[in-house]
Amino acid sequence: MNPLKSPAKNFRPNCLSVEDVFFGDSGKGSVVAKFNEILGQHNKKLVSLRFNGGGNAGHETKVYGKTVVTHQLPTGIIKENCTAIISRCMLIHPEDLLTEIAEVKKTLGGSLPGNLLIDDRVTLSLDTHRALESALNSVTTGGKGSTGRGIATGYASHYERISVTMKDLLENDWQDTFGKHYDLYAKFLVGFGKEFNLENVLVATYGKDKGSKRAVGTRAEFLDRLAFAKAKVKKYVSDEIFDLLSTAWRNSSTPITLEGAQGAGLDPYHGVYPDITASRPTSRSINDATYNIILPENISVRVAVMKTTYMSSVGKRVLPDQKNETTEKWIQEAFDEKGRSTGRLRDIYSVSIPIAQYLRRAAGFNYVVATHLDASKVDVPITVINYYIDKATGAKKPYMPYQDELDQLKAHTTSFKGWDGEQVKTIKTPAKLPSTAKTYLAFISKNIAPVLMATTGPDLNDYLLFN
Repeated sequence: MNPLKSPAKNFRPNCLSVEDVFFGDSGKGSVVAKFNEILGQHNKKLVSLRFNGGGNAGHETKVYGKTVVTHQLPTGIIKENCTAIISRCMLIHPEDLLTEIAEVKKTLGGSLPGNLLIDDRVTLSLDTHRALESALNSVTTGGKGSTGRGIATGYASHYERISVTMKDLLENDWQDTFGKHYDLYAKFLVGFGKEFNLENVLVATYGKDKGSKRAVGTRAEFLDRLAFAKAKVKKYVSDEIFDLLSTAWRNSSTPITLEGAQGAGLDPYHGVYPDITASRPTSRSINDATYNIILPENISVRVAVMKTTYMSSVGKRVLPDQKNETTEKWIQEAFDEKGRSTGRLRDIYSVSIPIAQYLRRAAGFNYVVATHLDASKVDVPITVINYYIDKATGAKKPYMPYQDELDQLKAHTTSFKGWDGEQVKTIKTPAKLPSTAKTYLAFISKNIAPVLMATTGPDLNDYLLFN
């Protein structure tokens, strides 16, 4: 039975959410693009919404032989007849968004295939937020793994009741609002010393060169840049997202995909503090982004994405493992294990069943998509962590997302035979997979969640669907 077309009672058909099993960077963008292609085959309309995060994401896919990387844009923007929605639970940097739109247009022949809509209630994360983040990171160590995109400070502004939104930017008195916003953040920075005079602080900016920065500039320069961005971005902004989602949800023949950024392993309460994100990256929080129109318990397919044979991680967290440096180096080089937003090299770990099971309870996903099926060699065993023990007592211990707890654990592993990763790229049906791959995927299905799809590359057709 196809759970997308014929779901169980109380589930809406043609609805799918995509999140991450572990710590992000598992290929969610490519997976969303593949499902959009599948669901859009027999439908004239498609809705694809991004439900969290901002410029800290880096979702990569390949379409028409061209690589597209999206940060703030929903992956749905690359699909014709798709309405791609930036939801209210995201963060938007308007200038960076315009640069990203221009790059995607250039890559895809001069236009956006999909129709972009921005919820006017979305919170903005500006150079001011990035400057404050830079100041905080200069005196603390918690932000070592951050992207410098003002994500923590942008979301914090919402909870501090001082946020500015896209709606504020489009109001007639926007200059007064954003001038006062600039003045407020200038006051925040006074306490960090003369080197953090707001107009001189260098902040990350989106461009071809990773790590490029610019000064926030004077109040007038800050407002001038916003005026330019406002004029360009306003055509994408909508105050009718509630109505659009309501109509789409009622019409069950309209496919809806919901795209998450980061992963449950970075959730504020389930990540290894301080290596957490500021948004809620699991499908359990989709109702927040959709005005309670789409409830997670009504989504027929909630997939979580994982790299088939390994986990990757950036930041300060150190996970208990028996690492193989040779295998780690091969994976980093062969599969370009660098952050798409920062270029930082990722740490490579064995797949951990205890972590996956803990995070599934946190997130609530019901299927797995296994990417990077080609990350395997016949002569290299695949190591999986099946439980942890206390280093001192030898007793079994549960996974807890705290570094001081993890430091006390030793990983107990089991091994699986690998397969020819190059060969699986040519396989078109699960039945043709090597027996070793079938055995391993059956183990993942039993111990994490049923495998619904496996991918063998970034192209739209590089996937295998399982019954």
